Amino acid sequence: MDKWKRVAWSDESRFLIHHVDDSVRVRRLPAEQLLSSCTAGHTQAGDGGIMLWGTFSWETLGPVVVAEQTMKAANYLNIIADQLPPYMAFVFPTGNGIFQQDNAPCHKARIVLEWFEEHTDEFHLMS
Repeated sequence: MDKWKRVAWSDESRFLIHHVDDSVRVRRLPAEQLLSSCTAGHTQAGDGGIMLWGTFSWETLGPVVVAEQTMKAANYLNIIADQLPPYMAFVFPTGNGIFQQDNAPCHKARIVLEWFEEHTDEFHLMS
């Protein structure tokens, strides 16, 4: 358990205000009817979304950042380069922190992995 207390996680998620696949998702009880007055009208796809990146650890929540564009390697690198070192230094001041990310393509990009190699004296990237 003590080793997991040294790990920080991050992820990004896109939140859409309007559905884009023309499906209406409604949770209701069995045998409960959907009133026609509750259905949404047609909306244009692609508008009304936001992409957020955030990080957290056992100790505390980290920053949440609004991503201005889709999460590609260069955008991801800009966010982690700005946000991750100060967070890891605050939470793991002795440099024993471990950062874990998933295998999203932007996380595995060469420029991102090279950046992590340059910062191994500050924290480690979990393989």
